[in-house]
Amino acid sequence: MGFQKATKSQSKLRLALCGLAGAGKTWTMLAMASAMADEMRRLGHGAGRIALIDTEHESASLYADRFDFDALPLDNHSPRAYVDAIKLAETERYDFVIIDSLSHAWAGKNGALEQKDSAAARGGNSWTAWRDITPMHNLLVDTMLGCRLHLFASMRQKMEYAQNVVNGKTVIERVGLAAIQREGMEYEFTAVGDMELSNLHTLRISKIRGEGHGILIGDAFERPGRDLALKIYGWLMSGAVPIERSAPTAETPASAPSETQAILDSLHAIGLAGTLEELDALIPTLRTLTRTAAQERNRRYRERKAWLMEQLAKQDSTAPEAAAQP
Repeated sequence: MGFQKATKSQSKLRLALCGLAGAGKTWTMLAMASAMADEMRRLGHGAGRIALIDTEHESASLYADRFDFDALPLDNHSPRAYVDAIKLAETERYDFVIIDSLSHAWAGKNGALEQKDSAAARGGNSWTAWRDITPMHNLLVDTMLGCRLHLFASMRQKMEYAQNVVNGKTVIERVGLAAIQREGMEYEFTAVGDMELSNLHTLRISKIRGEGHGILIGDAFERPGRDLALKIYGWLMSGAVPIERSAPTAETPASAPSETQAILDSLHAIGLAGTLEELDALIPTLRTLTRTAAQERNRRYRERKAWLMEQLAKQDSTAPEAAAQP
């Protein structure tokens, strides 16, 4: 297929909000999603159903009396758990998915950093550990970008204190720094806003793609909600109607792995094997990989087996000497 003339099509929102605790990220996402849902229903674009993936100990439910949404508490913060949750929202035909918070997929319980540290501790090689973790992170990004829903995500910011002089007096203020996620995550979103804690929960746009929405980088919105949401929604809905792809069904599940993903899963499993028995149990699956993947499989398998045998040898050398046999 050759090149074709590019046209603007209707699209799904990918919005990230960054800020410190208490800056208003959850409220703002719910307020904007609810306003867009009202407009969606008014225009006959859909049911406007909102799903919220909650890693903040169900704190979003405090707003259940103000907004209509369904929540899914997520205790396991593995990037794969996020992928499954997003695909579940897609399968159940929600129109919006809110991730609160995306930072846990990086620095939460069983998140990318914790999995990397665990893999490195077992294998003694941080670089090898990243080769297993990075595909999981990339799968999460691809799932967020490719899902059929409008997607909101909050990201915590690292906290630091700054000294400012106001009217001749030194004032200590909390300031937000980089978002707690893998470097560059902000570039994956259509729009990114920073929630300012000290200025009436103001959202300041730090990145936005496209023109025609009347929003510029640096624009600030105090307690943003309906007005900003409708402006963004109107821009998203302008353009040609895209070809709708079918939603995942029970016959074609959203989590059905591709051949590439099956390879990544198998290689990842090798690095997580904690005993020789666990490693040997993978052999039937590993034998199904293609020749190219098999080369990498064999290399990793040999490395993992050698390391496991080395650990056994160390345990034997430090164990008390067995009693003498008669």
